[in-house]
Amino acid sequence: MSTAFRSLLFVPGARPDRFDKAAASGADAIIIDLEDAVLPGEKAAARSAALDWLGSYTGDTAAGLRINSPRTPDGCTDIAALAGLARKPAFIMVPKAETPEDIEIAAEALASRQVMAVIESGRSLSNAWAIGREARAGLLFGGADYSADLGADLSDWDAMLMARATLAAAGAAGGVPAYDVPFLDVADTAGLETATRRSRALGMSGRACIHPSQVAAVNSVFSPSAAQVAAARDLLAAAAASGAGAVLFKGRLVDRPVILAAQRLIDRAGG
Repeated sequence: MSTAFRSLLFVPGARPDRFDKAAASGADAIIIDLEDAVLPGEKAAARSAALDWLGSYTGDTAAGLRINSPRTPDGCTDIAALAGLARKPAFIMVPKAETPEDIEIAAEALASRQVMAVIESGRSLSNAWAIGREARAGLLFGGADYSADLGADLSDWDAMLMARATLAAAGAAGGVPAYDVPFLDVADTAGLETATRRSRALGMSGRACIHPSQVAAVNSVFSPSAAQVAAARDLLAAAAASGAGAVLFKGRLVDRPVILAAQRLIDRAGG
């Protein structure tokens, strides 16, 4: 699977004064947003500020850019401007990705496979499997637009369950990470943690954030605990010692899928 981030922090492209602060927030990645967070009259200035900053950025935090949809004039202008950038962002996020061709256009124009797709409509979800094979940097659930497209309630976990599960499965099928929509109530840390644990249980790799105060909670949920890592190491040691495809470990029969899951957990913890 492609490299996965635990947390991705959005920062408005029209607020260049926040770029450095976002990069220092502790998030695994930041996403400078040229789309929803920027008013139509501010697109050109935001694009210029974002590309200037990205061109000189030397920090350790992965810095990506959400362009406008390639189906719009602003999106085409974004892609043309990026094509001339000597050093590309860590990844490009394509919003309102309806088909795999939306991702293919951006990837080919920018000569980069590091494209992340935002799944945010019924049509987009129906093509999630194909989109996941093209979007090598991952899939993000655009829950707000998706719920509006369906007339559903974003705050109702059950109403969004099928979409989240589909996205996680499409990501796994394509070998790319799937990320959950930002939790919109910035003041509700307990709610954020509960919802994020549900996302992780579904197979999501991480979550987008809209405020730096959300980063620590999201990172914590998607970071294996010391006890989990120790248990996984013990399991792998027992499997290696047995020399068999399945092993009895602490009274439970463990076979290859469980062994692979233990290895993924250790990898996620940094080895």
